[in-house]
Amino acid sequence: MSAAAKRAHKLDVFRLDGTIVSAGCFTCPLLKQCGGYTRVGGGWSCMDRCASCDSSCDLVCLKKPSDFARALLEVGGFEHRAIAALNQPRPELPRYVPVLQHGLDREAPLEWAALPIRAVMRFRRGRYVPLASSAEELRSRLGISQATKLLLLGTGRDRPIESYWRWRRLHGAPNALAELGFAGAIAPNYSLFLDDPRPQHMFNRKRSLLCASEWSDAGMGVVPYLQAVAPADWLYWETFLREHEEVTHVAKEFQTGLAKPERGEDAINALAGIQDRLGRRLHLVAVGAARFRALLPQRFDSWTLLDSVPFMKAVKRRVAVRVGEKRVRWQRAIGEDVTDLLMQNCGQYRYWLALATQNLH
Repeated sequence: MSAAAKRAHKLDVFRLDGTIVSAGCFTCPLLKQCGGYTRVGGGWSCMDRCASCDSSCDLVCLKKPSDFARALLEVGGFEHRAIAALNQPRPELPRYVPVLQHGLDREAPLEWAALPIRAVMRFRRGRYVPLASSAEELRSRLGISQATKLLLLGTGRDRPIESYWRWRRLHGAPNALAELGFAGAIAPNYSLFLDDPRPQHMFNRKRSLLCASEWSDAGMGVVPYLQAVAPADWLYWETFLREHEEVTHVAKEFQTGLAKPERGEDAINALAGIQDRLGRRLHLVAVGAARFRALLPQRFDSWTLLDSVPFMKAVKRRVAVRVGEKRVRWQRAIGEDVTDLLMQNCGQYRYWLALATQNLH
């Protein structure tokens, strides 16, 4: 077996979307909230991973009662019943929003753009604050048109969103972000690693919801991020959406664990199944889901795709020169202006995504 095949086999074994609940779960006090450990490769319980934990481990699990209690107090329990109604993004989202990983040297007249947390928040003089104090200053400093509608993107690398969680309340980050004129904000995707114990999953799921709630309380329109690696997680979100009828927008990221076609398709179908059972339309904000551009319009009437491909190609001096049904052809453009390349790339990329929808009719 090749090294790649071994890695794929290991990932398949650790998948938590099996159908059998492990025997060790039935004596666990968290079974009702967790739904059970359904590892495809089997196992006694989610505590298998913690057989030899030590003081350096920072995971939330029942083998460290005092740390577990502190984590539980930090998020106010793992349930979602205390989450108040969430404000939703006010303007209608377009089919594609480019993600800008950092600012530009020259103003880009984009209609929409998304900014990750790490591009907006900074440590300055011992405080964790946005790089600007107003909507106008933010756009000016990043080289974006004042007319550009912005989304705050909470998905991405773990370190920036962990920093946000740690410092957000001490330095009033939610209210400071609300002053920057975002048209909407996608809640952080605190990671659910397959070999972590389930209490860690529930802890991270609740942290994402709390961030969404805090942004909503500050006046921002928020899109909850639906973290799910096990069947019980999808049931959790279905219950949440059933109780929160005001929520019409949900987000999912497809760049890491869901990058494999079959895994990403399973997630899209699971989300569509929730939509069907709720009996109301959901608008899916799909981050990094270009490979699923043909499936999204089949399962959702309303959706938005976010990724940074046109931006990163422009930064690397690549320009979109030809669009086919299957791919975009990129050509070297050494010496060209990044802003000009970005605008060209975004236009071609939107057309490429639209081809998938047109081919369905």
